[in-house]
Amino acid sequence: MKSASTAILLAAALTLAACVISAQRDVPHVERRAQQLNQTIMCPVCPGESIDQSQNALAGQMRAIVSEKLAEGWSDDQIRDFFVERYGPSVLLEPPTSGFGLAAWFVPPVAFALALAALLLTLRWMRAAPPSTQTGRDGEDDSARSAYLARLEGALDPDPAEGPPPRPREDGG
Repeated sequence: MKSASTAILLAAALTLAACVISAQRDVPHVERRAQQLNQTIMCPVCPGESIDQSQNALAGQMRAIVSEKLAEGWSDDQIRDFFVERYGPSVLLEPPTSGFGLAAWFVPPVAFALALAALLLTLRWMRAAPPSTQTGRDGEDDSARSAYLARLEGALDPDPAEGPPPRPREDGG
């Protein structure tokens, strides 16, 4: 039973892979380039969305410009530069890899590495530190607290020689 279901899943996966590969071959190279470019350019009206995702009219016009420029033979970098000239560097979904934008590429991994190192050093320090004696608010040590708690328990517990405490009567008296 397991081998039959495994064979069916394998056949389905292979069929799906063949369909995806076939569909990708059917899309012309220029359209694939246009889609890739559309995914790297941000819609100026919809922050955080590429013009490929946005349903705004401006994004539709920008997609048309990308297709037009590709048909004219422009390179990907020329098209990106065209939009940067009109909308500024924030129109690109990826920060620039030069100047101040370079910090956006290096700061997050460096901060993560430093946080990880601090965590590891803290854990190592916590394991190596000898257990200290617990002290109370007034600086009293643990033995004084234990003696106090023992006296308290002795005061609260009835004397076993006297027997259990008397029960209240059920008639309320």
